[in-house]
Order: sequence, then C-alpha cells, then structure tokens
Amino acid sequence: MNTERPLAGKVAIVTGGGTGIGKSTALLMAQRGAKIAVTGRTITTLEGTVAAIKAAGGEALAVAMDVSDEASIRNGIAVVVEHFGQLDILHSNAAQTGSAGLNQDADIADMDADFWDQTMAINLRGSMLVAKHSIPHLLAAGGGSIVFTGSGKGLAGDLDYPAYGTSKAGLLNLSRYIATQYGKRGLRSNVVVVGLVMTEALDDNMPAAAQAAMLEHHLTQELGKPDDIAEVVAFLASDQARFITGASVVADGGFTAHSAIYADMNRWAAPQND
Repeated sequence: MNTERPLAGKVAIVTGGGTGIGKSTALLMAQRGAKIAVTGRTITTLEGTVAAIKAAGGEALAVAMDVSDEASIRNGIAVVVEHFGQLDILHSNAAQTGSAGLNQDADIADMDADFWDQTMAINLRGSMLVAKHSIPHLLAAGGGSIVFTGSGKGLAGDLDYPAYGTSKAGLLNLSRYIATQYGKRGLRSNVVVVGLVMTEALDDNMPAAAQAAMLEHHLTQELGKPDDIAEVVAFLASDQARFITGASVVADGGFTAHSAIYADMNRWAAPQND
C-alpha cells in the first residue's frame, strides 16, 4: 500500500462537501489520492471545494444533490458513477445544521412536529438513502467503506437539540446494520462521533467566554477543527482501517470521556492565591 497516498485509485462521494467537515475531508482524501465527488444543495458552494482540489492537482466533481429527496440522491450518485466509473467510499456528512433550523430544536413539549420530521428526513432518512443507493456500486467495486458523521449529541441527553441528537443516535445503529449485512461482501461501515468543531463560521459567532467554557471540558489543549475530523474519516475510508467496521469512533477531544464534574473538580483542585 502507498502510505503517502493510501486512497490512490479510489472514488469517494462526500455529502455536504461544500463547507466545514465535508470540505476538509474532501480536500484531505483528494490529497491522499482519491477522486472526489462533492455533493450538496448549492452548486456554487461545492464548486469552491472542487476548485481547491483541482488547484492542488486532484480530480473532483461537483454534483447538486438534496439528501431529503430520494430521486435527487439516485440521480446524483448515478452521475458520479458514470463520470468516474466506480464508487469506493461514501462519507455521509450532510445534516441540518443551519442556525434557523437549530433555533427551533429546543424543548420537546414545544417541538414542532414538522421540524422534527424535517430533521429526521435530512439527518437520518437522508443518510439511509445515500447509503441505499451507494451500496450496489460499492459492492460492484469490491466493497469499500462508508463513514457517517455522527455527534456527541447522539450519545447523551442535553438541554438543547433533541431532534438533532435523536437523529444522530439513529446513525449509530444504521451503521451497525450496514456493517452486519454487507461485511462478508467487503463493505465496512463506521461512524465518526464528533463534538464541538470550530468551523470559521462558528469561531466568528461563538463568544470567547463560551469557547473557554467548552475548552474546560475538553481533555485536549485546543478545541477541534474540521481538519481533525477529516483525518479520522480519511483513515476509516482507507484500507489501513480494513479491520474496523461497525464501530463508533469518538473524535471529540475527550469531551464525553470524563465525569460530568470534571471541569469543576479541576477548578477546586487548582492552587488558590492568598
């Protein structure tokens, strides 16, 4: 295996590839040799990722695809396979993350059922449909790898984002089912469970005090960045991870690894100035 370009000869689809984790993953996988199809609803956003990949000498294609629409998914994946001739990797990353939507994601007693359904349609049903229409092509190429972008919100209860968190919890078992049903045919499926990831937009809009409070609960010296998650996805997509399937790989800087009062205990244990 070429350890510098472990994805050489592979073709990958990255949903939600125009910004954030999806963009970073697309760029890194292209750097490691994969031909990349970036998908999303806004073609102009995707073209920025494609341009960056081509400028670095890679091959990439932008495909408009709405993961809440099965026909759009079917047609989009067909375009990718027709263009590149095969499909080896799916990074199912698209999710409802816009502030306008997440602002509605609060108390269950006040939950708008249509918003709940929309969240499930994008985050969970959409991920299933992208997998559904990718799996035949992945199997035809010898198996390959599916990597879902999960969330720490899917591991525990919280005061906010119950629809988002529930949809991400569903991804964990969806991935296990895919791994179980298709593993003997060479297909692996895993979830990268991410925590707070400081995209440029979030960094610009999240107050410094809030960032400091979150950092107190991390076991790392810095908050996460999209490139940190891209490294995990690219590894799981490669044959270097050939023995990892049906797994949930937590990449959150240790945020969910400690007791709930970790930050408080750190403050209590700190030397006090007289």
